[in-house]
Amino acid sequence: MSVAIMQPYFFPYLGYFQLVQSVDDFVFYDDVMFIKKGWINRNQILMQQHAFLFTIPLEKQSQNKSIRESSIAWGPEFPNKWLQQVQSAYKKAPHFLAVMELIESVLQKKPTSIADLAANSVMETWQYLNLEKRFHFSSELGVSKDLDRAERLMAITEKLGSKEYINAKNGQELYQKEYFAEQGFQLNFLNQSLVPYSQGSKQDFIPGLSMIDVLMWNSKEDIVSMLSTYSLI
Repeated sequence: MSVAIMQPYFFPYLGYFQLVQSVDDFVFYDDVMFIKKGWINRNQILMQQHAFLFTIPLEKQSQNKSIRESSIAWGPEFPNKWLQQVQSAYKKAPHFLAVMELIESVLQKKPTSIADLAANSVMETWQYLNLEKRFHFSSELGVSKDLDRAERLMAITEKLGSKEYINAKNGQELYQKEYFAEQGFQLNFLNQSLVPYSQGSKQDFIPGLSMIDVLMWNSKEDIVSMLSTYSLI
């Protein structure tokens, strides 16, 4: 049994999905503070052979609000204009129709919180790939927010019946394996692998784009294979 905990991102990049693949239980860390100019409500797609950054607009965006408390500004800019951009960017991609149906399914519920929209983009993509996973929201687990950062991660992991926590590789700057071991937990870091694939032209491969790009250009079977190309360190 293993657990990963990560802020919910909107159609995040392949490495995020590899983290999901690596564990039995995945927790959306939705009750921590929203960070401006992060990846919660922003991402990149391939537009005219270049990485194009898009942003989901929020109501009265503030770093004093949690992700759960941050509301989407639904309107003409989002989703209508954004959908037009995606359609223009990927209309010639081999899996365009199926992926547009997936995207529209995520958007049609129009949740208030960016936490729900972002988490749904991950969970529905997982279903699209015909995979199963136990997903949770930290706000629903009843674990105190007064604990320090590492202690809360361990408490959430233990709440789900596990002593094994897997963090993204950049967590090495924040967490020490020795400290977790002293508390009776195994800590591993995921080293993602962004496998190159054809993006519809002879240009150099652009890695790290939204999962939308991966979905548009690759079959479900190939994507499932990509999910397991990570390593643990």
